[in-house]
Amino acid sequence: MMKKILNICIAACLVFTANAQKINIPIVEYDLSNGLHVILHQDNSTPNVVVSLMYHVGSKDENPDRTGFAHLFEHLLFEGSEHIGRGEYMKIVQANGGELNANTSNDRTYYYELMPSNQLELALWMESERMLHAKIDSAGIATQKNVVIEERKERMDNQQYGSFQEELFKRAFKEHHYKWPVIGDPEHIRNATYKDVVDFYKMYYVPNNAVLVIAGDFQTENAKKLIAKYFGDIPRGAQPLNRYSIVEKPLGGEIRDTVYDNITLPAVFIAYRSPAYGSKDFYVFEILNNILSQGNSSRFKDNIDEKNKATQTASLAMPLENPGLTIILGIANFGGNIKDTEDAINHEIDSIVNFYVSAEELQKAIATKETEIVSEKSSISNIAHTLAEYYTYFRNAKMINNELSNYSNITRDDIKRVAEKYLKPENRVVLHYLPKSMKKNK
Repeated sequence: MMKKILNICIAACLVFTANAQKINIPIVEYDLSNGLHVILHQDNSTPNVVVSLMYHVGSKDENPDRTGFAHLFEHLLFEGSEHIGRGEYMKIVQANGGELNANTSNDRTYYYELMPSNQLELALWMESERMLHAKIDSAGIATQKNVVIEERKERMDNQQYGSFQEELFKRAFKEHHYKWPVIGDPEHIRNATYKDVVDFYKMYYVPNNAVLVIAGDFQTENAKKLIAKYFGDIPRGAQPLNRYSIVEKPLGGEIRDTVYDNITLPAVFIAYRSPAYGSKDFYVFEILNNILSQGNSSRFKDNIDEKNKATQTASLAMPLENPGLTIILGIANFGGNIKDTEDAINHEIDSIVNFYVSAEELQKAIATKETEIVSEKSSISNIAHTLAEYYTYFRNAKMINNELSNYSNITRDDIKRVAEKYLKPENRVVLHYLPKSMKKNK
């Protein structure tokens, strides 16, 4: 209860600052001689601390013949280290009152522990262990290969509509490494050799390719001493980081296809090529998407869902480091015609392109986004993640204090300009997902 009250107080303070179009999250930043960037955000309001490491490696950094390695390492680095027994990593954190997790995207891999503040040193030691001494052996690799392959089956192959991102991305990108899924190709994972895996670890899981973020209840000078103790002697990566700089050509025309899946209700998935995370147009796209599908009075809700033209609709700009996709979806009602659902979605898109949104719609969408940002910043876990991502993508963690201004200055002209630029048929992939039974009847 006390933690909840304190979080409410923090949120209230941030709301006050938000009205002045600014969030104030103080940070201390510096680099170790090995290239590790450190960001500290001291907040002693609750007795908890987040220790996180973000490595600038995701699926787009993989060899086209060896996909899924970044995601494999998300799992593999929980195997243990030279000084932490196999399977003990999670047990140690939980036994000391903490929780932990990791996640991988197309662009980065993120590990974190949320610990009682008196366990800061333990968390730092454990993260330094897997940076320098991760247990990468044949037994662990074989175990985690099977885990990853089973995860793909569960999350994608055996899940209704589970493959939609993979199907959209592989059609929307011809050259860029966004064209394959983060989870990877099962055959690539099965065929990966011990050398393949170790080489990937030595290339990317090094201090000069990472940012360490500590947020929460600690004393800054003490944290600096502990960081020097556990990370200062870790050597830089011995080889230049392999980055794939591929600029995708324009799509050059609408791509349409049909996917037959183990589903009950037909669905349409539309992917528009869209701007990179952090750009002006990306923030405009987020507000545009809020107008389309966020909340009970959004255009999709009022004009599609409520009129029984779809059972579910959504619109989302994917926050990718390079230009990526905005995905719009509609799932038809039982017995509905997927063409009618797509027509209804296209009508709303055409309206955004051809006419100005109302001032009321725009202000509501901006206010909703600002409230979301302020709410997120009441959590030290979210603050740590945001700081890590802003540094990883932009080398500018201080962007966290300007988040609100990214949206507050968006105009109706911005919405129309971005809609005209990106929401055009020649810039999209359209997939109809249909039940497999319909294929048999064709």
